[in-house]
Amino acid sequence: MLWKNGQLLTAPAFDRGLQFGDGHFTTLTIRHSQVLWWPLHWQRLCQAADKLELPLPPQATITDFLQTIASTQPQCVVKLMMTAGDSSRGYARQSQAEPHWYASVSPIPEVPTQPLKMQLARLKLAEQPAFAGLKTLNRLEQVMLTQELNQRDCDELVVTDQSEAVVESISSNVFWRCGEQWFTPSLVHAGINGVARTQLLNENILGTVEIVRAGTDVLFTADQVFLVNSVMGPRPVAEFQGHPFSAPILPKGVSTWWQSEISLSF
Repeated sequence: MLWKNGQLLTAPAFDRGLQFGDGHFTTLTIRHSQVLWWPLHWQRLCQAADKLELPLPPQATITDFLQTIASTQPQCVVKLMMTAGDSSRGYARQSQAEPHWYASVSPIPEVPTQPLKMQLARLKLAEQPAFAGLKTLNRLEQVMLTQELNQRDCDELVVTDQSEAVVESISSNVFWRCGEQWFTPSLVHAGINGVARTQLLNENILGTVEIVRAGTDVLFTADQVFLVNSVMGPRPVAEFQGHPFSAPILPKGVSTWWQSEISLSF
C-alpha cells in the first residue's frame, strides 16, 4: 500500500523523489500498537529536512497518521518518505511546488537468530560529508551492495568508504569490542546515523563508546561484533572474512535493552 499526503493512491507521477531522489526517509516499527522511538525518528526527519532545505508537514499530521495505522496494524514496519514535490523537468526545484510525503506499510520481517557471517564489500561508499549521516532517498549504493551480497557466500557485508575506513553494513550500524572497550565508526564522511545507533549511544547501554575512523584491520582484533538497526534490532556476528570472534553473541545488556525497548509506548 502507498499513501501520498495521507491519501491512498495507485502510482506517483513526476515526483522529484522518483526523478532525482530529492528527499529523505525514515523506517520505523509499530509493535503491539506502539510506535517505537517516534521522537528520534521525527528528529531524524527534521535534521534531514534542514540539511536538504525541505519543509516538513506538521508533526501532528504524521503522528495522527501513525496512530491510525497502529490501531489497525499493531505489528508492522512503516516507511515515511519526504520529497521535494513535483516538477516537470530539470534539476531546479519549482518555487511553488509543495513537498509530498508518502508512507508504506509492510510486515515486520523475521530475524534469523544464527550469528552472522560477514565479508568485506567490494563496492565502497562515496564520501560526501554534506550528506553523511542522513537517510536520503538516494540508496543506489545499498541496492548494488545487496546485489553483491546475493552473489557472495555470507550473511552480511562490511562496507567501507573510499579511504577504506569501516562505515557500516548494508543496512545496519556496526559496533565492536576490543577487550573491555566498545567502538563504532565515525559517520562524518559517509554512512547513515541509524536511530537504533543513536538510542544505544544516548542510553549508554555499552558504557562509553569510542567513535572512530578505522580500517577493517580492527575487526580482526575484535572480540565481539554486532549490527543494529531499528527494524531488525541487534544481531550478533560470528565471523568476518573467515576470522571467528571469541564472543559470537549479543552483549547481555544489549539483548535486555532491545527487549525492553520494543515494548515502549508512543
